[in-house]
Amino acid sequence: ARVPPNARGDLQQMDSIELYGYEASPFVRPVREKLCALGLPHRIVYSARGSANRDVLWEKEGRFQVPYISDPNTGVAFFEGPEICDYLEDVYTE
Repeated sequence: ARVPPNARGDLQQMDSIELYGYEASPFVRPVREKLCALGLPHRIVYSARGSANRDVLWEKEGRFQVPYISDPNTGVAFFEGPEICDYLEDVYTE
């Protein structure tokens, strides 16, 4: 994917952002697309029905909802797709 000209120059040195979600979720897709469009290193933690990763997120946050990101570069972790996309744009572009 082509990285936009306003993307930060140090993106490839960043630690991978964790995105909890699953393929069929229409709420996860825009976040996945934003991560790719910005060229951000990331790891998808698949959390489909029956996955042990749902339990991990439940234990971490007290509920299960996707999308959810955990950004080790800033210490931020939260839910809600539109807010995540705005956050990624604000933090990782110049």
